[in-house]
Amino acid sequence: MKDISKLSIVLVTWNGDEILRNCLDSLRNVYGTQPEIIVVDNANTPSTAALVSNYPNARYIAAPKNLGFAGGNNLALPYLSREYILLLNNDTVIYEDSFTPLLDFLAAHPKVGIVQGTMNIPARNNGLDVCGEDLWPWGILRHRLVGQPTATTKLVAKKVFAAKGAMLMMKRRVLEDVGGRFFDPSFKNYFEDIDLCFRARNKGWETWFVPTPPIDHFCGVTSGRLNHEDVWSQYLRNILRSFHRNFGFWGHVFTIPCFFCIALLYSPKALFKALRQL
Repeated sequence: MKDISKLSIVLVTWNGDEILRNCLDSLRNVYGTQPEIIVVDNANTPSTAALVSNYPNARYIAAPKNLGFAGGNNLALPYLSREYILLLNNDTVIYEDSFTPLLDFLAAHPKVGIVQGTMNIPARNNGLDVCGEDLWPWGILRHRLVGQPTATTKLVAKKVFAAKGAMLMMKRRVLEDVGGRFFDPSFKNYFEDIDLCFRARNKGWETWFVPTPPIDHFCGVTSGRLNHEDVWSQYLRNILRSFHRNFGFWGHVFTIPCFFCIALLYSPKALFKALRQL
């Protein structure tokens, strides 16, 4: 294992002490106290504060209210002091050095600002989580290799449109170019990671998927407690807002109208609710 003392890790939690403990224990088992860890607690619970105090390289930050994934990560910004930043879901478990390959790739490629590593989903027959996102011209995301067997699928480094925020590493310099914050806080949850990569892309930064020793991602532990219709309306609202802000002329002429028609066919109720939230 190489020195990863240049790395800051952000974990956002909400009433999830058990999964947070598993994540922090796994980080300690692999990396000791090398990386800086900032834990943002969207539930502001004493038990979570007590839990984090057991890890000497972790700092606990209580959110004033539930800021969601987007606002929670933004809240960590003033406390990050390292050259590289990893946004990591609290429902992940690390088994070996999965972060050095990402650090090395960022250091070796000046134009690359954001990278994502390999994630395995135990609940889906140990299939791959999304290995980066590609965006089709009509506004639909292609989730690369999702569900393919983690153990046997051949993975190679590949330039992608966006990385998944569950394991997203970036150069600190990227933040300066995208407005000094990770996410639009109004996004709260959903599509905030795609929007970040979109904004970075517009500033000349590349995003890549880089194969790493897989980490386990226990998807939906937090989001599974949310209302399905609310999830979809928030997701569609965030997509439309991101597309409007980040696309140029042809995106407004072609991609956004295409996506609107697809969303209308798929879930008109959620779409109209999303439009009211814009």
